[in-house]
Order: sequence, then C-alpha cells, then structure tokens
Amino acid sequence: MLWRQARQLRVALALIGRSATHITTDVPTSMLVAALGRLEHRLGLLELPASSPAQSSYALAQKLARQGADVEQLVVRCGLSPDEARLVVQMHSGAA
Repeated sequence: MLWRQARQLRVALALIGRSATHITTDVPTSMLVAALGRLEHRLGLLELPASSPAQSSYALAQKLARQGADVEQLVVRCGLSPDEARLVVQMHSGAA
C-alpha cells in the first residue's frame, strides 16, 4: 500500500539525515540536496489525503464488519491485509 511506501521513504530519509554527517563522498552537495528534494517530493505524493480511497475502504470494512462480514470477506472486498481485516472485525463486529 502507499502508506507503507511512505513510511519506508520516511525511514530512508531519517537514516540518510543521521548518517550524512559521517559520510565522506565525492558527490557534490548540490546533487545530494537535489536527490533529497526528489525523495521529499515523492514522499509528499505518497501521503494520502483525508478523503483517500484507503480511508473509504476502511469505512466500508467497518460497515461490513458491523453487518457480520468475516475476515476473508473484508480481505477480498476491501483490499485489507488479513491482519488489518482481523483488527476491523475485532473492533467493529457485534461478537466482540
């Protein structure tokens, strides 16, 4: 999912920032700054807006769980991972 890619990019940026003071390189600083800018831009594109399709799939999953849908149905219909679907069922089904 996109949020996982965004999280991976955030981690990569943090690692680059922390280790940048210890690295000696022949790459000009301007090229590193440009590369960092591209990564930040890419991260911004991956971040989901408030009314994203992912949020609407969670809303649908919650509704289906309240109506008695099981984990497999949420995985198939909403595109959730099995762990995400189990969590939604635990939180929103009447059987909890």
